[in-house]
Amino acid sequence: MPPQVVVALTTPFRPDGGVDADALARHVAMLVEAGVDSVMPCGTTGEGPLLTADEVAAVVSTAVETAHGSARVLAHVGRASTVETIELAGRAIAAGASGVSAVVPYYYALSDAQIVAHYARLLAGVNGTPVYAYTIPARDGNELSAEAVSALAEAGLRGVKDSTKSWERHVEYLGTGVDVLIGTDALVVDSFRAGSAGCVSALANVRPDLLCRARDGEDVQDEISALRERLPFPRLKDAVAERLTGYPTGYRAPLG
Repeated sequence: MPPQVVVALTTPFRPDGGVDADALARHVAMLVEAGVDSVMPCGTTGEGPLLTADEVAAVVSTAVETAHGSARVLAHVGRASTVETIELAGRAIAAGASGVSAVVPYYYALSDAQIVAHYARLLAGVNGTPVYAYTIPARDGNELSAEAVSALAEAGLRGVKDSTKSWERHVEYLGTGVDVLIGTDALVVDSFRAGSAGCVSALANVRPDLLCRARDGEDVQDEISALRERLPFPRLKDAVAERLTGYPTGYRAPLG
């Protein structure tokens, strides 16, 4: 199976601060038409930690209705609390998500055993829906070891979104038996060549065609890396607006 292109979806906000469902739907429609395999709303790029549970459910619902089965919706539901993560996963699944991702719990320093227990409870709480662990230690403050992933693979974990930026750790994850999605744009082509299940890309919000070319076997890593240099996170929505007239470019407080 070829690697999958998953878009780390941005969240547009109206001037009054609420989610702009119309702009969101137009954006998802553009991405689906471009041929992406999935969208991942409410993650880091989507300002997910700044969204309420009601907003997460609404964003997921809009993405599902717009994609209309032509692309999967993998909703990010990670919270610091296990209970909140499970509750939010339930709401996302009820809204139509075909899978959920959850960042390693943050703020408190956690042991491998605590991290494994967190995901095991999430797996038990979603009744067979695919679950992806999301590791971004620069933001969540905890490491997701390959040993923990291997243990969770036995418990039914579907995959890992790897945003460690470490090639060595990425290779370790590839040996754990789960689907590994590279979350670092600079490593996309190498990851695909090494046998990963795909990428979760912020740049795909703007250039889905470029990531799809990588998926289809073209060596476009230099183009991807150059684009990332020009489009750090604060510029992403501006770049989307250049392709979608009227797409709002504001960020939610405290970012905006």
